[in-house]
Amino acid sequence: MCGIAGVAGAVDAVALVRKMTGAMAHRGPDGQGFFGGSGIALGHRRLAIVDLSTAAAQPMTSADGRWTIVFNGEIFNYRELRSQLGSISWRSASDTEVLLEACAAWGAEAAVERAVGMFAFALWDARERELTLVRDRVGEKPLVYFEGALEGQPILAFASEVKALGALHSARIDPEALEVYLALGYVPAPLGIFRGTRKLPAGHLLRWKNGYLERRRWWFPEHSPGSAPAPSSLAPWKSKRESQEAAAKLRALVADAVRLRMRADVPLALALSGGLDSSVVALEMVRQGVSPQVFTVIFDGDQTDLPYARQVAAQLGLQHEVLRAESGDLAGQFHRTVEQFDEPFADSSAVAALALARAVGGRSKVILGGDGGDEAFGGYSHYEFIGAKQAAKACAAAVGLADGRGRTGVYVQSKCTFRAAERARLMERPGATEERVARDGLVSPAASGALTRWLERDEFHRVAPEGALKHALWSDRHLYLSNDLTYKMDLALASQGVEGRAPLLDHRILEWTQRLVDARLVHGRQKKVLLRQAYGGDLPPAIEARRKHGFGAPIAQWLQGPLKDLVRNLLPCPLLTPEAQRGVRGQRLWTLLAFAQWARQWGASW
Repeated sequence: MCGIAGVAGAVDAVALVRKMTGAMAHRGPDGQGFFGGSGIALGHRRLAIVDLSTAAAQPMTSADGRWTIVFNGEIFNYRELRSQLGSISWRSASDTEVLLEACAAWGAEAAVERAVGMFAFALWDARERELTLVRDRVGEKPLVYFEGALEGQPILAFASEVKALGALHSARIDPEALEVYLALGYVPAPLGIFRGTRKLPAGHLLRWKNGYLERRRWWFPEHSPGSAPAPSSLAPWKSKRESQEAAAKLRALVADAVRLRMRADVPLALALSGGLDSSVVALEMVRQGVSPQVFTVIFDGDQTDLPYARQVAAQLGLQHEVLRAESGDLAGQFHRTVEQFDEPFADSSAVAALALARAVGGRSKVILGGDGGDEAFGGYSHYEFIGAKQAAKACAAAVGLADGRGRTGVYVQSKCTFRAAERARLMERPGATEERVARDGLVSPAASGALTRWLERDEFHRVAPEGALKHALWSDRHLYLSNDLTYKMDLALASQGVEGRAPLLDHRILEWTQRLVDARLVHGRQKKVLLRQAYGGDLPPAIEARRKHGFGAPIAQWLQGPLKDLVRNLLPCPLLTPEAQRGVRGQRLWTLLAFAQWARQWGASW
């Protein structure tokens, strides 16, 4: 989806929007549509999943003609919302029309508060001449925008991918966004890598009217029912019955999340890694009478997941197919990855995610998976003994051996690729006078600290819960999950016209598990404690006992082997200080390489 608000005069807004949708044709191979009105132009590429008829095409205008919507994603509980809306002369059986009429009847905020889904949408109010942009709670669907001017008139342009905004921005790098990228390996919302571009954060909405922009948060997970913290993070269950009730509650939440995400008018597939999370999703699908086509993708001879996936598929009686992701031409794969991901992105698993998408593309339009289980139930290895780890990191920061300030600063900065002083050296340029700093966005060590500023102003971290584990989970959900994991999987799958669905990212699960005491999630080296308890005995014992197997790539091997020539050709990157790029290895080298390739492909400059 995409659009421009505020256009006037001789500008052919619909023609411009047509070019924008063309840049994202891969996202919607089943059709396209456009809407033009006074001060607004909207475009949409369709991936038909619910109601395959033309009645569900977008942009879609309400029966009274006041509201027009373009929508990316799914409202999974659209049938329930439809029944709540009462007597309406429905023109389609789509979730798009339900969302449109819900916004018309209740207002956009009330509508999305009732919705269970993944979504990014734009709603145009023709009467008030107001545009509202809304993004889902955990950022499963992207929404980028550009605020600027066209022929002297203020405009707001938006899209699902940055590449659609290429005709509007100047390809000049935003220095704050770049510094945060060098820290985290991705550019978190609301930052955008190009000046003038921004990303709407998860759980936020934006309103634009008469050239004025207002952005605010609409999802408040800390205010969810019963969100008061537990009295003790290590409190034992009061009784065996209480333990059983908690497990039953979790099973009910997961079952309903899976049930809703199986609603589609096209066949369903499942990405089965052989890990606990995707195995639980497979189990719940079968329990509800659905036998999806199951895919396991293996990369470059790595068959670590395969025996486990085969055990689950065999026990559940599922048709199981092994897809071997293309190997060889790693430099070409790296080029395609950087091209698809719009902004510099240093998560090496993006290469594997695109390989998965290419393997599944053309085989299935909808694929479920186990994404979100680590953030919901406490699955990452660094959660083991998190309290002691964070105390040590805080002491190191206090004496200057590490970056960080406050709970969030210490946790996030301790995971950074480049420390603050290193980022400053990388971005420092010879002769960076005050005039050049102002003109070109160059920085000096004294002027750095974008990550710290970003953390301090990010409202989610200001309400993060107490306790090392809960704070780490909260930070990962609102930083890594919504800016790296969901971004990676959406852009990878969308490149092949595939929609990914993640039942374990259901907001009702996230809100409930945030209230559990620590020991129900992580206890010593045991992780996902309650999830394992809830599904104990239902899956092969090897699955329940298996430790986490990551989705990352062997970057050290790649950088010294098949990508060695690429490193030699791209580095040192001329946009960064040459001396500061020497001698870097591992993830640091990968981070610089991803940026250098991205900058060359986009023609980026200061």
